[in-house]
Amino acid sequence: MFPERRNAVPLKFSFSRLIPVLLLLNIFIVSCKDHSEEEDEEKLEMDGMQKAMRQEFLMTRDPALNFVPKERLLATMRFMSTARTTQIADLAWIERGPNNIGGRSRAIFIDKRDPTGNTVFAASVSGGIFKSTNFTSPSANWTVVDDHMANLAVTVLVQDRNNFNIMYAGTGEGWFNVDAVRGAGIFKSIDGGITWNQLPSTAQFEYVQDIVIDNNGNVYASLRSLTSNNRGVVRSVNEGASWSQVLGTPLTDLAYTTSRGADLEVASNGDLYATLGIFSRTMVLKSAFATNGANTGAAGTWTDITPTHSNTTFRGEITVAPSNPQRLYLMMQDSATDKVLNFYTSSNGGTSWTSTSVASGSPLDDALNNGSSSQTWYDLISAVDSANANVIVVGGIELAKSTDGGSTWTAVSTAGSVHVDQHALVFLNSSNLLVGNDGGIYHTSNFANANPTFSQKNNGFSATQFYGCDFHPTDGNYFLAGAQDNNTQKFTSPGINSTTPVIGGDGAIPHISQTNGQLQIAASTTNTYYRSTDGGNTFNSLGGSINNGRGQFINPSDLDDNQKVLYAGDDIGKYYCITGLDGTPAASVKTITDMAGRGLTAVKVDPVAANTIWVGASSVDGSPSLLPPLLIKITNASSAAPAVLFTTTIPATNGSYISSIDVDRFNPNNVLVTFSNFGVTSVWESTDGGATFTSIEGNLPDMPVFCGIFAPPGAQLSGTTGGGIILGTDLGIWTASSVSGFTQWISNNNGLANVPVYMVKYRSANTSLVAATHGRGLFTTTLAGIDTGGSNNVTSKDFIKYISADAAQLLVVKGDLNTLNMQVQIFDASGKLMYNKEHPYQNLSIPISTLSKGSYVMRIQGNNKENFVQQFVKR
Repeated sequence: MFPERRNAVPLKFSFSRLIPVLLLLNIFIVSCKDHSEEEDEEKLEMDGMQKAMRQEFLMTRDPALNFVPKERLLATMRFMSTARTTQIADLAWIERGPNNIGGRSRAIFIDKRDPTGNTVFAASVSGGIFKSTNFTSPSANWTVVDDHMANLAVTVLVQDRNNFNIMYAGTGEGWFNVDAVRGAGIFKSIDGGITWNQLPSTAQFEYVQDIVIDNNGNVYASLRSLTSNNRGVVRSVNEGASWSQVLGTPLTDLAYTTSRGADLEVASNGDLYATLGIFSRTMVLKSAFATNGANTGAAGTWTDITPTHSNTTFRGEITVAPSNPQRLYLMMQDSATDKVLNFYTSSNGGTSWTSTSVASGSPLDDALNNGSSSQTWYDLISAVDSANANVIVVGGIELAKSTDGGSTWTAVSTAGSVHVDQHALVFLNSSNLLVGNDGGIYHTSNFANANPTFSQKNNGFSATQFYGCDFHPTDGNYFLAGAQDNNTQKFTSPGINSTTPVIGGDGAIPHISQTNGQLQIAASTTNTYYRSTDGGNTFNSLGGSINNGRGQFINPSDLDDNQKVLYAGDDIGKYYCITGLDGTPAASVKTITDMAGRGLTAVKVDPVAANTIWVGASSVDGSPSLLPPLLIKITNASSAAPAVLFTTTIPATNGSYISSIDVDRFNPNNVLVTFSNFGVTSVWESTDGGATFTSIEGNLPDMPVFCGIFAPPGAQLSGTTGGGIILGTDLGIWTASSVSGFTQWISNNNGLANVPVYMVKYRSANTSLVAATHGRGLFTTTLAGIDTGGSNNVTSKDFIKYISADAAQLLVVKGDLNTLNMQVQIFDASGKLMYNKEHPYQNLSIPISTLSKGSYVMRIQGNNKENFVQQFVKR
């Protein structure tokens, strides 16, 4: 496994910066460590969780409100549920995994109904809830609990201590700064986790950071708010039917410094503990059961037990020893360095504290602070052994443990044994520890040992967050996909299988040449690229002269396969161009005056006109204001003097983010542009080559649209044939077979979760679609209705009658069309282009005696876009 990297510097909060800062989000993050120079560099490479979230924020915010109203998806879910009974959806999606790579996970609990510890619930922040019933087995696996929850961003899970069939799931990940994406409140199950429903009383809970249930059966939730009045710590005495605030401003029973709820803990004696503060001053509070009895936890029963400290601190993480309710451990994020500078302990329930400095370079410092690149605003967690109050484990970037109550520490996770960025720690007993982090779920059964060993438990925990993908020209099971926090992954097998990383760091948008499958490009963040010229066996960095570290965290890009040129985003007003990818690469930055104040947010290589690209220019981080989005067509795109052919202002809301562009290769006058914001018209089409655009939004609900492509002619999308449009949205795949008049879109998600789809690509060789989801891995489906001439053929009717091969010649017998000429290509089994020549439309005899014995693929394209693909064997 490739070690991944980390070095995020959070944006400090100030109300004066709130509105302009709420501007950008996308997604990625981390993996491994050691003290070697190589691994230190790898940790530094994955440096952008805050940058990723800000990019995603800009992509999806409602420009009129300047926040991301995720709660609107609930209305869309209701629409989808009703429409499923009347709509015909023909796409049957197949999950492809990976089954060995998880995703960011903040929530775990061991089902109390199973004393063996084999039944475990866990959740990812974008993939929803999963369940395992054989967790301690070496072959443990997970099943999805509910693919169609109205919000899959689950950040906390708890089980009622009195009725084990009652469970709660909180949504919304608010540990980031002001651009965090909102959740949809708390979901509740009363049947042991089989079904989950939103508690109506929590619909306006924007970020649920933690949930606990006290000894009296009352439920507490710590909240962070952006626009609502639900904040601080709230309490329900009726199992979630209603709530009242008990901690934080604007309450006045204490001298509150913040309304942002963080950590919650319940001691075995009934005492309650809470911390307030997320990018705001930390407060540590207690409500004592011995003093308050049945009223414990109510407003006015809390006391401030924050230890005295010199520096202002932000986030606080507190934990209580299960075997000794008086033993407390506390960590707080320093506001200036983001480090944990002191480790606090209390042996009297917080009446007094002992502070120990975290020594630079110590195992505790390494685990929590990552040298000078601490991000304890994002990952900070602790847990105490259920039987021994002196055994504590803490997590930040890595894991460390103490067996003497915090006096001395040893490293727990080293040399890649556990994925980095720790978010959840759960003890089953002194030997068994469960860990949730940015790589999914991990487990050790020998934690009591000096050097515990960990195994990943991600089989079926399909929560990988992909940004983009590409497919191989001749191998239908070969894909590259770039994942947040989890490298660029290579798929090589059918079905759900393990993948292998080809490069470390956050994975971005990869590319595979469709004329020479030997040439492959893997990407990381901010214009960092790696190239393979041996079919994906090895990848090498394009080097410092190419990798400029500029542009957005995840730069949009597209590959001109004919010219072997990669186009990508760069800084505001510019795009990036890498030529010579099949030889000696060279790079240049192109400044486009028409893009002034805007960044490249989408790019498409024109399928017909040579050396021509389409650019979507939108407001990005650093743009001077909310500018109107532009579509720009550029000729001579890779030359020293690119020319703007024309610029079109699409009549969308200022500040809207162009997420994708497609040009119909069968009719290049048809151009499709999508937008990924809430609150805007999302889908636009031009039928005059991009000069003017018309909305084809139709009945599409208000949700982000991340990508759109034209379906090939004849594709059967919803009970009819004739092509149409395929969209990747915040709630899976949506399609329309006709865009005339009021466009009727349907949810085409059979087998696919209600999960964001960031990229969809069509593979003509087997008439399939591949979808890169941001939270549930990779999916594929086959399009019906496209004229095919056999299992290995994708054929325009009557174009080519047949081909026949012997040891010396390949015979091509033409059909009866009015085609004038045709491009003939032959690929070997690895995808390498072996023959490429234009011929008149006539019968051919192509010499193949020099080709080695084996399997090949012939592709023929006519001048009117006729198509023929068939496999043959040279004997």
